[in-house]
Amino acid sequence: MSEDDPQQLPVTQRGRATRDRIVSCAAELVLVHGLSGVSLDNVRQAASVSGSQLTHYFADKDALVRAVIARQTEVLLDFHRQPALGNLDTFDDYEAWVELTLTFSRRKVGNQPLPTYGVLAGQLSKYDESTRELLADGYREWLALFRRGLARMKKNGLLTEDAAPATLANVLVSAHEGGNMMTGAYGKTWPDRDALNFAVAYLRQFAARPQDRRSPSGGAAPRRGAAPVRGSRATKSRA
Repeated sequence: MSEDDPQQLPVTQRGRATRDRIVSCAAELVLVHGLSGVSLDNVRQAASVSGSQLTHYFADKDALVRAVIARQTEVLLDFHRQPALGNLDTFDDYEAWVELTLTFSRRKVGNQPLPTYGVLAGQLSKYDESTRELLADGYREWLALFRRGLARMKKNGLLTEDAAPATLANVLVSAHEGGNMMTGAYGKTWPDRDALNFAVAYLRQFAARPQDRRSPSGGAAPRRGAAPVRGSRATKSRA
C-alpha cells in the first residue's frame, strides 16, 4: 500500500527525503503522545522544516495522519516479512516473532520505527470514514499475512484439522496490539511478553504433533477452554 497517490509524491530525492522525515517524526509523536497531542507545529519543529515545507506536502493534519497510517502499515508488514521470521509458517517462526517484537518495543528512539499502530486504533473515531478505513485495510493486510502462514502450517500437517487460521491470526494480532498498549501504559515489558507468549501458547494447542505442544522453554500450552476466544476451540471467523 502506498502512502499516497504516487502522482502526489515528491519527484526529487531531496523532496522524498524531506517528506519521509516529516512522516517519520509525525509517526513517532503520534505513537508517544497520541493524535490529540500532535499538531502541525510540533511536527514541523520535530522534523526541522519550515511551515511552508510542511504544508507543501500535507495540506492539513488529516492528510498527515493518513500518511502516518500508511507508513506504519509498511513498517508492520516489512517487520513481519524479515528473513529472521521465516515465512511465519512454523512454531519456531512464532517464537522468534515474540522475541523480535519485544526487542523492537524496547527501542523508543526516533531512528527505529516501531512495528505497531499504537494508539492510532483507539483514536480514529474522530476522523472521517476514509481515514478509519485506511487503518482497517492495514489490519486486513497484517491479518492476511498471518493467515497465509497459518494456512501453510495446517496444509503441512503442523496444525490440527480443527485449527482456524483466521481466528488464530486475530488472536496473534490482538495480543500484539493489546500487549503493546499496556506496556506503554505501565512502562514495563511484562504485559507485552505475557500477551505474546499466551497467544503463541494458544497456537500450540492446535499442534498436530505432541512435541510441538510445548514451548522451547518447557511450558505446556494452556487448556483450550482457558483461551481468550469464543468457545473451546478456534472457530472460524472473518478477518
